[in-house]
Amino acid sequence: MTEGRERRSDRQIAESQLSELRNVRVLLEEARGLSRDLAYHRRARLEAAIGEALEEVDRQIEELQADGG
Repeated sequence: MTEGRERRSDRQIAESQLSELRNVRVLLEEARGLSRDLAYHRRARLEAAIGEALEEVDRQIEELQADGG
């Protein structure tokens, strides 16, 4: 009985993490859009950092989904 509850709890945690990562991804995309108002050299640096963050978030989302989340 406790094993079933643990599995359900693990699944809920994974779903929560997946939801949070998707929210972070949306915020990063919004930041990318806002960065277009910056001077070119600042925008390029910020967009590179946002791109790296998006790649990491995507990697973590894929990892959670592969684990059954």
